[in-house]
Amino acid sequence: MRYFLGMLGLCWGFSLAYSDGYLWLSAASTSQTPQVYRFNLRTAQIDRTVSPAQVNGVPPSPDYTPFAYDGSALYLGAYDQGLFARLHGYTGSFLSVGAYDWCSCFFGHHGLRDGAAAEGVLWRAAPPHNPAYSYSYLVATDPNGELVEMLTTFAQNFALTGLESVNGTLYGTGSGRFVRIRRDEQNDWLFHVVDYALSGVPASHQLGGLAYDPLSQTLYMATASESEAALWSVQIDDAQQIATASLVALLHEKGYPLGSVPTALTWVPAIPGDANGDGCTDDADLLNVLFNFGGEHLESDLNRDGVVDDADLLEVLFQFGQGCGN
Repeated sequence: MRYFLGMLGLCWGFSLAYSDGYLWLSAASTSQTPQVYRFNLRTAQIDRTVSPAQVNGVPPSPDYTPFAYDGSALYLGAYDQGLFARLHGYTGSFLSVGAYDWCSCFFGHHGLRDGAAAEGVLWRAAPPHNPAYSYSYLVATDPNGELVEMLTTFAQNFALTGLESVNGTLYGTGSGRFVRIRRDEQNDWLFHVVDYALSGVPASHQLGGLAYDPLSQTLYMATASESEAALWSVQIDDAQQIATASLVALLHEKGYPLGSVPTALTWVPAIPGDANGDGCTDDADLLNVLFNFGGEHLESDLNRDGVVDDADLLEVLFQFGQGCGN
């Protein structure tokens, strides 16, 4: 479990021009029923909404967190409950609903926010309800929700919220801080946070979930204030301990509800030829491209050249059947 002590790069960035796939976001709220949203990176719109509270077996919560995707399922938790659910990574339909086998007393003093999937382990950020009197935890489970290990930090007044693994290193957000997570070399149960100077994000924004797209090497971060919600790409300079954010989209203009906080964020890769984003390249995608042929429909413009044409049609035909067995 020492993978996040790996070698750090000097600097790595992003290439938004070729970013594709989907970002699932939580929407923590105490004033409205929280839902889960999918942001389509190709169309730059919220295109799917999931209502966990309407699913049998899912307990009520102020925050349902899509915290990790491991290639087989999108994992969903809840801030104040031991929910451990598996969802279809593209449609958001529930595959199974379970729970962590933990004492419910845990949620009397801590909650669960964002997470990361790495080397067969699912990590969760577990911030205290009151960071002035308690410390954040890092919780690791296997894909069945069985506890593997739990780490804590002595970082004061820090509520770990966002969490993501990038090339074997864990990064996090919380309490207005962007940090790298480092395991203590002497004590396996202890981790430290290394602060990075974050620029580009308004001071009024609450830092939320993190998600990494390894194909474009893009680290995404979601934030929110009372008047807006935003998605950012973050360029990391590990040598200088600097994080520079660039705006990707104002989420509240794309269908994300104002007044909610995106405390969790997870990236799911696009399936080649899958125009409608359901995770399967099939007849529906063929019809999608044909009906929009000659136009500028972003969903159907698979190669992003500005027009739906023969090239997009051929991509569907060449990739036909991709993802349909999952």
